[in-house]
Amino acid sequence: MRSRLFGPLGAALDRVYVIGAWLAGLLLIGMLGLVLYNVLSRIFAFHAGGATDVAGYVMAASSFLALAYTFRSHGHIRVSLLLQHVSASLRRTMELWCLGAMSAITGYLAFYMARLAYDNWVWGERSQGVDATPLWIPQVPVTLGAIVFAVAVLHTFLEVAFSGTRPTFEAPADMAGSDPA
Repeated sequence: MRSRLFGPLGAALDRVYVIGAWLAGLLLIGMLGLVLYNVLSRIFAFHAGGATDVAGYVMAASSFLALAYTFRSHGHIRVSLLLQHVSASLRRTMELWCLGAMSAITGYLAFYMARLAYDNWVWGERSQGVDATPLWIPQVPVTLGAIVFAVAVLHTFLEVAFSGTRPTFEAPADMAGSDPA
């Protein structure tokens, strides 16, 4: 996952991706606590408030915060049926095209997630749950995750385009074809 093309900036971005992954893990632990609290509230007949809603918000934030690290550490599932049957130069062109398109799509997602959170803040939108949470509060960490993911995709696109390296979402040669059994 180390970035050689961008030097200290690439190393700093890689640290941001790792921090996002750690935050996602901590949020998953928090979600476990919320789910256990909800289960115990049913067993012992007390009101859990908006624990179910908050668990959903935490799950969304955790998912988005983990995207950048997962992408940069080749953890996403990638279907490469077509790429296996083309020449190396055409494969590189196709991968660059896909990374460019993915950069545009993730940038679009990040922009509109930020716009949605901002609009909900301006208009004072609230959830329909028991706790009536202002919607911008759970949308901010999701937006941050989307922004960091867009940066990670653009980072990878620029690395592949200008350094000629393999995309970071491709497993290293020693992992390819390895059988865990």
